[in-house]
Amino acid sequence: MVSSNALAAEHLSVCKNDLLTRWRGLVRADARLPDGRLSFTNDQLDDHLPALLESIANCLHGEQVVEAGIHEAGVRHGTTRRAQGYSVTQLIWEFSIFRKLLRETIEQLRDRLPPEGLFQAREVVLKLTDQSELGSVEQYVDEARQERDDAREQVRKADEQKDRFLAVLSHELRNPLASIRTATHIIQGGHPSPSERQRALEIIDRQTRYQARLIDDLLDINRISQGRIELKPENMDLRQAVQNVIEAYQTAIQSKSISFRFDAPGHEIAIFGDSVRIEQIVSNLLANSLKFTKSGGSIEIVLRQEDSDAILSVRDSGAGIDPSKLTTVFDIFSQAQAGKSEDGLGIGLWLAKQLVGMHGGVIQAKSAGLEKGTEITVKLPCLVRASSSRAIKQVLLVEDDPDQRELLAIALRDIDADIVGAKDGSEAVAACRGRAFDVCILDLNLPDISGYDLAAHLIDLHVECRPVMVALTGAGRPEDRARVKAAGFDHHLVKPPELDQLQRIITQSGNRAIE
Repeated sequence: MVSSNALAAEHLSVCKNDLLTRWRGLVRADARLPDGRLSFTNDQLDDHLPALLESIANCLHGEQVVEAGIHEAGVRHGTTRRAQGYSVTQLIWEFSIFRKLLRETIEQLRDRLPPEGLFQAREVVLKLTDQSELGSVEQYVDEARQERDDAREQVRKADEQKDRFLAVLSHELRNPLASIRTATHIIQGGHPSPSERQRALEIIDRQTRYQARLIDDLLDINRISQGRIELKPENMDLRQAVQNVIEAYQTAIQSKSISFRFDAPGHEIAIFGDSVRIEQIVSNLLANSLKFTKSGGSIEIVLRQEDSDAILSVRDSGAGIDPSKLTTVFDIFSQAQAGKSEDGLGIGLWLAKQLVGMHGGVIQAKSAGLEKGTEITVKLPCLVRASSSRAIKQVLLVEDDPDQRELLAIALRDIDADIVGAKDGSEAVAACRGRAFDVCILDLNLPDISGYDLAAHLIDLHVECRPVMVALTGAGRPEDRARVKAAGFDHHLVKPPELDQLQRIITQSGNRAIE
């Protein structure tokens, strides 16, 4: 006589294909499930369910079924469904449809099985189906738990990034403040010669502009939160940048009785870089050497040009670097991690590496070992200058304020520029009739026309040779810069403009990269 379980197993085997066909139809017709299910093949839709039916039938036949295998098959099913866009609710609902059809199939044996046999068969079916569903749902729970852990790790890293930024900011602010305080002391505390007073004022001016740049960085919250620093590159002399840094550190060098030497060619070494950040690189390298070089030691800065590269080396006779740490010397906080409090936070070299990389250069460290000095070498691409076809630049200056227009015109005449002034858009258009300009400097707030509209009109008037377009505005937010760029301007200057920068734009008016 056939047992109740065996009869249920045989019935499931006979009805298997019909059960799966009905299940596919119900699933494809159910709008509560993902739309992607409509493009699944039968095998994709069924996934492990045919094998689950076979395991249920084998168990009813009295064969040993490893429940762990059913659970693992459920885990794989959950992983697949998650990748196919199912939510955990949709996964459970899909299983409920399958379970309902299984119960209906078993209930078809109600007239052929005794109540206890029907109950036992139903228990086997539900137990193994639940085991499979549990594995599928657990996969969602495990992945959700992993996502939670990943989110916590991201928060931890963001918090660490914030702390690092504050440390870097403190480092960047402290150096210029020290120079400003020293220069102020020279002016107020004694009787400096005219040349000393002038030098101190130049240092204060340069370091104040440097700090203003850092404040600009603070205003761009999005850039800071993502750890990005925006460069403002221009044609510059690397040799002059190095000299500026050396000048700022003269007092510190003399106070430690350091033997210092600067070896550089007699001509400029032109690069395309952010002058503030380039000086920051040199400053960090020199500050690092001063920190680790004892009184009476030596520091040498060598600057040279090799083919199309500028090579800057900062050598010292200081503490040196353990050869095992040469690969991590540019890691942030690497010195603090060494456990020596006198080593500082280790921010300077890390920051220098980031800035060098942003300029398309490379930086490396060499040391023969502890107490044998260190050499940090920076390689930056040199600027290939384009020859200018005109000695005198033709400049259109559109500014409705007569005082600002006159002062700017006077300042720009120092660079052999022919300045034509205009108080509004109408005068600017009239000035362009029969005359071409190399550079057009436009105030964006004019009495008769928007500076954006005037820019488009002036570009149309210069059909044969498009001028370099410079926007003068009091708005300096990132969205303002984006709007200026979209309007066709090549340069964006916030009032009052830096005269040196404006003069460079005019003298190098072939460069039209937005600044």
